[in-house]
Amino acid sequence: MKIVLNKPTITRDDLEGVLDCLIKDELVAGSTVKNFESAIANLTEVKYSLAANSLTSAYHLAFTALQINNNSEVIIPSFFNHAPLSALQLCRGNAVLVDNDENSLFPSIDRIKEKITEKTKCIVAGHSFGFHYDIDKLTQLNIPVIEDISHSIGTEVNEIPAGKRGAFAVASFAPAMILTTGNGGMVLTNNSKHYSLMRDKRGIKEDTLHLDYTMTDFQAAMGLTQLSKLKKFLKRRREIANIYYGSLRHTSHRPLAPYSDSFAYQSFPVLFDAFNDKIQKYWKKNGVEVVRPVQNPLHSLLGKSGKEYPNSDRMSKKLFTLPVYPTLTKKEIEKISKSLSSFI
Repeated sequence: MKIVLNKPTITRDDLEGVLDCLIKDELVAGSTVKNFESAIANLTEVKYSLAANSLTSAYHLAFTALQINNNSEVIIPSFFNHAPLSALQLCRGNAVLVDNDENSLFPSIDRIKEKITEKTKCIVAGHSFGFHYDIDKLTQLNIPVIEDISHSIGTEVNEIPAGKRGAFAVASFAPAMILTTGNGGMVLTNNSKHYSLMRDKRGIKEDTLHLDYTMTDFQAAMGLTQLSKLKKFLKRRREIANIYYGSLRHTSHRPLAPYSDSFAYQSFPVLFDAFNDKIQKYWKKNGVEVVRPVQNPLHSLLGKSGKEYPNSDRMSKKLFTLPVYPTLTKKEIEKISKSLSSFI
């Protein structure tokens, strides 16, 4: 039986929380959504939070608060998920893509500086796969930063919660994330004016035009029960990742960063020292699903040449992720780690 790449960690508590909302006919955004928003705000130590129906919606709300339009530029890493690019197109803003450094998940500060113009309205950055990016250096550029904590929620960098440093924080609660509500997202800020603009734009009130980006109460109910287990989720992911690191020591393959118990390990990315066909055949034979997590970097979605973004382009073709979710059994982990150490 194949070990799948991602599987949400859904327990009886999650089901009971959702069922309780359904029994009470609490289907719209109500008190449970507000409780979930407060819980995430407390976790990240950010004052204001808004639950949304997707990560793209969360980005769109942040861009709306920043008044992004067709005269605006937003700097986004090319090796990144498509949500900010999709949201930016709704605002008719202009994406300025930046290549990551060689053999890195992230662009350097110098690369980002080169892209800044008088039209730059914000910078998007995220802790991809649960590895931390240096947001502090970005904030020193005095340009609003949107910090994507989808892969790192609940972690800290130098004792500061992920999400606290940026002008905005956004998070996804899709099935493959550390916390899931089935789908959904969150946008957070310490700016009361931005919060008010986003709240009105997201909408609940019937007397104003809005985008209907709300999360439902039963999704939030699942989010709350998931949140109560977040420390256990992170602990388990780190335990599994540490085992994989041990297996990699015997091979020519390598992770993108040394092991750290501060990382979330939403995924376990590896640069395999082999051709893609060999990689796919080997892991398929061993019954383990591995996937290139960013098969279409943002420059390719905009029709730009990979020669302009060589590191991002290479990473999209050579980086694979292994299963690392908490419900993996001991037998499955042993199988993956043994296959990892035996892959020559």
